[in-house]
Amino acid sequence: MEDVSVQIPAERQLQVLTLVQQRGSVSIQDLVHDVNASVSTIRRDLDALAQQGLIQRTHGGALATTRTANEVRFDERQRSNPQEKHRIGTFSVSLLKAGQSVYFDSSTTVLSAAEALRQRPLPLTAVTHDLAVAAVLAMVPEVRVLVPGGEVRAGSFTLFGATTHTFLRQLHIDVALIGVHAIRAGRFSEGSLAIAELKRALLDGATRRILLADTSKFNQTALIDVAPLTAAQDLITGRELSQSLRDELHLTQSLSLHLV
Repeated sequence: MEDVSVQIPAERQLQVLTLVQQRGSVSIQDLVHDVNASVSTIRRDLDALAQQGLIQRTHGGALATTRTANEVRFDERQRSNPQEKHRIGTFSVSLLKAGQSVYFDSSTTVLSAAEALRQRPLPLTAVTHDLAVAAVLAMVPEVRVLVPGGEVRAGSFTLFGATTHTFLRQLHIDVALIGVHAIRAGRFSEGSLAIAELKRALLDGATRRILLADTSKFNQTALIDVAPLTAAQDLITGRELSQSLRDELHLTQSLSLHLV
């Protein structure tokens, strides 16, 4: 079969990973049909994803791997540090201005920001790929809510996949409120290639980029590197942050640290 795929490798591999994660297992021939690429291209993509630990390679295809130790279901994350997340979400809304376009990332801390906006409404255009965030924002008459297409990620309300990624890459927004999975040594990371790609698209498409991270995210490392903290202008975290980590972050002069 002639390879007729026009996607760049990263986009195609993201689509392959999405299909494997959605179905649990998939054959090479199914991927050839669904991705519209050659057998040799699909084999290379599967090998690359397996080397990153994102899938398990089989003789005729691939299996979805179990989640990494750092990945936690939405209901478990929602119970973690609720008071700190509430403070972070409330403060992040205080940085917004009427009339802005604002992207709400998919995370329980960003969900707290959406809930804070419901308590202190502003006329905004809100964009999100999180169905739980969209449901909260839909209750605010002053907010216009845009949601992309995509697949729902298991164990969460997150939309992801090639459709979602393409939508994000077309955006030019004023502010992005970005959730953080893990922070170490001045960088932040994610447990999934698909989610890491979405966050990179958010960083590229926003004028002001604000990271929201409760203190449990520090000194942690997830599977996929996203970007240095300096890719954002602001980092909001809890006042519980240790003095040593405060000192380390204060050395990053281009990043405004907000302790709430």
